[in-house]
Amino acid sequence: MKLFLLLVDDEPEVLQQLVATLPAQLDGFDLAWDPCKSFEEGLLRLESRRYDVVVTDLAFRTKPGAPPDFRGMKTIDQIRGKRFCPIVAYSSRTKPEDLFEGVFLRFADKARGNDDIIAKLREVLASGVPAIARRLHDELDGVGGRYLWDFLSKRWDDLKRIKGTTPEALERLLRRRAATQLARLVGDTEIDEVGASEFYIHPKISGQELRLGEILKQKETGQYRVVLTPHCHLTIQAGEKEPRAEFVLTVRTTTAQDEILKVWDKKKTQFNLKKLDGVKEAARRFIGSPPDLGTPKGRFWFLPRFLEMPDLYCDLMQVESLPIAIIQKDYEATAVLDTPFAEALQARFAEFYSAVGTANLRPKEFLHLIPAGETGG
Repeated sequence: MKLFLLLVDDEPEVLQQLVATLPAQLDGFDLAWDPCKSFEEGLLRLESRRYDVVVTDLAFRTKPGAPPDFRGMKTIDQIRGKRFCPIVAYSSRTKPEDLFEGVFLRFADKARGNDDIIAKLREVLASGVPAIARRLHDELDGVGGRYLWDFLSKRWDDLKRIKGTTPEALERLLRRRAATQLARLVGDTEIDEVGASEFYIHPKISGQELRLGEILKQKETGQYRVVLTPHCHLTIQAGEKEPRAEFVLTVRTTTAQDEILKVWDKKKTQFNLKKLDGVKEAARRFIGSPPDLGTPKGRFWFLPRFLEMPDLYCDLMQVESLPIAIIQKDYEATAVLDTPFAEALQARFAEFYSAVGTANLRPKEFLHLIPAGETGG
């Protein structure tokens, strides 16, 4: 994979030396360096070009008696506001106290020459983020391009005749199509398995309003609840200060491992735990929808662990309406179940409480349905 890197240093000699000595290949990536001799020009390039990593000097040169020159630090702050680009910042001086390193920002000691810059660049590449971002951008271009050429260009006249089809509506159509395809497809194949983190949106994108599937954590006890009320009742309408709903229906959760341990001695004989397939089958049964656990059947719905939240079961036998004021005071929102998982939980809840029991028919009255010779006489 080819990655594009912006290299910024306002000392021409140093910039020239870096261009001549920094690697063109590193850890399986082809690196295309774009040198830039000023911070201002670097920011302009970031507005018009796509880079996977920024490598920049912090420029702490000062005149005698003058305060430190923090242009490099200001550039980093501006980069964060313009583009998502992991950054390797270097300087021959001590790392500034207000430069907080993380997976997307590394500090290199310029006094060690190229070695430390390359080492910190390796750390950034090892995170996988530059490659992920590059693939995402390329795939988004491909999805958008194919949709524009294969669908919109051919149906443009038909779409224009539909009332309400404005350029803004077409933009939303393209956004929705791209978001759906990127989320559901790997290449041309629709995904049928997901990881735990794909269950959730975090942080949520809908402001402060509660939503169906919101994961709430009780501040004092650490107990988790999940919102079951549809978000149409929780939205604050135009001209209103409060949502329509005064109460929010929530389902309490219980720790998954605790529930499994309660019945494990009875359940474990169903699986060949000496083989990996048997262990996988046990796990599949306990994370199913609904899991093979609890009475009455369908009582639990599995929530995979996420960040500090452990593996949980929503216990549909423990449903409670809480005043919005109590939720705002005593709970904090940790994440939101993504589509379609929030809707799946809501459907499971509706199915569980709308179940209707009926008497069984007498089997002996229907023996005539069994083919002759198959009944054993």
